Amino acid sequence: MGVRDIVRSLAARAGLIVHRWPGNRFDAMHDALTLLRQAGYRPAIVIDCGANRGQFAGLVTGIFPDTTIHMIEPQAACWPALDEYARARGKAHVHRGVVTEPGVARVRMHRGGDEVSTGAFVIHAGDAEGADLEADATTLDALFGAKVGRGDRALLKLDIEGHEPEALRGAVRLLQNVEVVLTEVQFFDINRRGLQCFSDIAAVLASHGFELYDFATLGARRRDNRLRLGDPIFVRRDSPLAADVAWE
Repeated sequence: MGVRDIVRSLAARAGLIVHRWPGNRFDAMHDALTLLRQAGYRPAIVIDCGANRGQFAGLVTGIFPDTTIHMIEPQAACWPALDEYARARGKAHVHRGVVTEPGVARVRMHRGGDEVSTGAFVIHAGDAEGADLEADATTLDALFGAKVGRGDRALLKLDIEGHEPEALRGAVRLLQNVEVVLTEVQFFDINRRGLQCFSDIAAVLASHGFELYDFATLGARRRDNRLRLGDPIFVRRDSPLAADVAWE
């Protein structure tokens, strides 16, 4: 546990929340997932798209210790850490590759010259960056469409640097049985790459029966603190999580 985690833990015991200025920008991923648990949510399956070296996996399985987690990651340098995590924990599976839309078997990616990047992204038409990684690709439906049922109360986490719309296009069957979606979004078209923003993702998920439930993180650009990125949580409209709409 780092110094920041210790400070946050001590503050939480005192009923306080510690975050960077300004007040409407925050990282409350742990708190948001904990609130889901307190509301009675217990996912039997978590699907972690963009697992990197297992940072989210460690967090989410600490809150939902009985879940089975599937970690999807295209960067080979991340696989040893994920394999070790899976061996140590059990009930964990590593999938090597990218999730995307139907009909795509390989994708070109950009990591910025690093062997491991937390910002590696699939290159889209019009991107100026060159490819420094090619990865096998499949769809979420191919991986899980026939394996996940409503009774699993599955949580789908997407952190794939602007490739979320393509992943959702390949998850039509899976989304029928997912209860919670946690996805990274951008709030404006960063660098005019032509990628979809929060309202677009929200509309796609709404068409699959989801509604906005919470925000786990909000992040601003450093220059002027304009809201840039976030991690909203969406739940199925027929989920018990969405049923309580009382004011108090």
